Amino acid sequence: MSRQVALKMQLATSSAELYAEISEIDLITRAQQGDEFAFEALYRRFARTVYTVAHHMLGNHHDADEVMQETFIRIFKNLSRLRSPQAFTSWVYQITMNLCMDYRKVRSRSRRWEPLDGDEDRPSHFELATARWVRNPEQVLENKELLTHITAAIEALPEQQKAVVLLHEVEGVSKKMISEILDCSLVTVRTNLHHARKKLRRKLVKYLNA
Repeated sequence: MSRQVALKMQLATSSAELYAEISEIDLITRAQQGDEFAFEALYRRFARTVYTVAHHMLGNHHDADEVMQETFIRIFKNLSRLRSPQAFTSWVYQITMNLCMDYRKVRSRSRRWEPLDGDEDRPSHFELATARWVRNPEQVLENKELLTHITAAIEALPEQQKAVVLLHEVEGVSKKMISEILDCSLVTVRTNLHHARKKLRRKLVKYLNA
């Protein structure tokens, strides 16, 4: 390895460490000004969240990975237009959810639903968050069949109800931010969450008393 290449790698590592300590607002401001290291730092902070949300919504690695890549392409292209750095997080969620909705519409038209991963552990993404739907949380963590039922119940929800449940119950996003992400009123978010919870409890009623 040449001294020049080694120096570049050292500088990149130092920059990554430095930018890891910078506040989110400062990172956004610097990225809007064309700072590539700042954008890379934002990517590192949000990539996992974007991928996780996409995987919850789409159920397979291939689509989730494509949504994650497209999300950051759109962020990179439009970041300079974002007026308020404080709105960045809800904006990222909004882009992610819109892309997921588009992917699900295309998949629905092509009548394709089988997860591409072939991953038998897919329901484990809901383990901790969905343990609240039964009386015995340990049962959720140990019973793969029950996890499958919970996942299927969430998947069967109407689009907006599923989105609200995943964002609020799984990702921990506030109802107010969800209203911004889905571009709907706070009342609509609360109504969708209420109906979604009722449907989940009804479908999982035999496990609630287990």
